[in-house]
Amino acid sequence: MRIKVECSYNGSAFHGWARQAGQRTVQGEIERALSTLLRSEVSVQVAGRTDAGVHARAQIFHADLPALEGRFSDLSYLVNRANSLLGKDVALKKAEEAPAGFDARFSALSRTYIYRISPFRSSRSLFLNGFVWDVNFEPDLNLLNSLAPAILGLKDFASFALPNPGGTTIREVKEARWDRAEGAIESGTLQFTIRADAFARKMVRFLVGAQICVAGGKKPASWFFDKFKAYRDFPPLAPAEGLTLEKVDYPEDGMLETRAQITRAVRKREEIGG
Repeated sequence: MRIKVECSYNGSAFHGWARQAGQRTVQGEIERALSTLLRSEVSVQVAGRTDAGVHARAQIFHADLPALEGRFSDLSYLVNRANSLLGKDVALKKAEEAPAGFDARFSALSRTYIYRISPFRSSRSLFLNGFVWDVNFEPDLNLLNSLAPAILGLKDFASFALPNPGGTTIREVKEARWDRAEGAIESGTLQFTIRADAFARKMVRFLVGAQICVAGGKKPASWFFDKFKAYRDFPPLAPAEGLTLEKVDYPEDGMLETRAQITRAVRKREEIGG
């Protein structure tokens, strides 16, 4: 049977999501726990791979498991037992039998990330250590929000992302905005929310690095806008620790297989209008 699982993790001590020989990774830890419990090799497929140091609040993966018997037929019991074998920096939150046609990666409609920035280390909560990028100036929120709309739409992010062999850097961004965070812990931090159908490698961190470069007076706004018109050298890369995968959205159950077929088609530059 195929199960759909939501998990969260603090990426600080992980060498990214993807399994790598000799490295501690999120995928490797989860597969080890499930394989130990079920006494059968388990492989998991994720909605979106995260880099070393990147966190996740609600990552989604699927796994094809052998027939579950006894107490393991109760997926909440499976989750609790798996968590007892995992470190304190990764946890399975809930699991359910996946609907027909579900694929954690290809069925997804969008992923939402938030990048958090602390203008001055002395002014923010120590509970955010490892979850924000400390900068030594106060970025102009209005300036940042004058840059963010350029990110929206179907675009080639070649100037802001590392391509995978045989892949593409064309993505559709559906939301991009800057806000000042509220709440006792996050008060005073700035956060960049971005939602897209998918993300190319290091795309969010390059976009954040470029915008903060402009906000810090190192580059004019025109430099940022021009990077969307043709390939330019990569901007500064924002540190991984400020980035968190917040949410993955999926269509209604009856559209899962159709969505997966659409996602598997590699986009071409001719699809970009204007």
